[in-house]
Amino acid sequence: MGMPMIQLSALLVTYNSSTTIEACLESLLPELDAVNGEAIVVDNHSTDNTPELLEAFASKHSTLQVDLSRVNRGFAIGNNQALQNARGEHILILNPDTILQPGTLKALLEELEKDTQIGIVAPQLQFPDGRLQKTCRRFPSHMDVVYNVFGLSKMFPDSKRFNGWKMGDFDHREPCQVDQPAGAALLVRGDLLRELKGFDPNFPMFFNDVDLCKRIKESGYEIWYRPGIVIQHLGGASVKQVKLKMTLSSHVSFFRYFEKHFTRLHQQPLNFMVGVLLYLSLIPRLFLLMILKDKNNTSRDTL
Repeated sequence: MGMPMIQLSALLVTYNSSTTIEACLESLLPELDAVNGEAIVVDNHSTDNTPELLEAFASKHSTLQVDLSRVNRGFAIGNNQALQNARGEHILILNPDTILQPGTLKALLEELEKDTQIGIVAPQLQFPDGRLQKTCRRFPSHMDVVYNVFGLSKMFPDSKRFNGWKMGDFDHREPCQVDQPAGAALLVRGDLLRELKGFDPNFPMFFNDVDLCKRIKESGYEIWYRPGIVIQHLGGASVKQVKLKMTLSSHVSFFRYFEKHFTRLHQQPLNFMVGVLLYLSLIPRLFLLMILKDKNNTSRDTL
């Protein structure tokens, strides 16, 4: 007889995640046992004691594989590296700063398997104090960049027009078919993710989840947000450690997203406009971050 089918593979990419990864794995591994699953962690050359923590967990749990990279190649490539070794029928993309409640994976799997046209199911994410995170977004348009750069999205946070990209008009307590839930916790149909070859490595840290959801929707699949299933999410734990570099990366990836998905001739002037706006808005953000870093020697969450 062959090996029993693994129902789910959880993929995690760590970078200096020692403050969060223990709680994450302690909540995840029993959940995986309940659904016949496995966890694959790729560590992106952490310089803290994350590798030692991972190896200690792996020595006690046969369902956990650990891959220690010698270089940090980003979130997208790290996940693709894990995907190559994943045996699960379905794939859970999970951040290391999350904590799962009992029954979470079973509930997500039940939702995904309700209909073969469902490509992704995403839970509601909450801060540790129970506050809801507004994590669903529509695919961004050129005008969304204009509204964000000139502050209209903040002036009219509930407006579908001015804050439509970040879905300010949407009640995150309601289940809904959406464009793009946050990549911190996504249950993806395994054959679909493999067919799409995982994440696009041209988006190393940011917009890889947006790009993936865009490709999944264009393949004719649905993406569902299910707020009845909750995962705790600290948010941006690794990103905050290298804030300047990540701010630059986010602007570059935003522009790459438009270059990739808006390729028609009449869209090129709009892509150019977006590039200019993103560049001009980047300068004051980097300047402010450098001042704050020099002043406090700490990074601030501005993303």
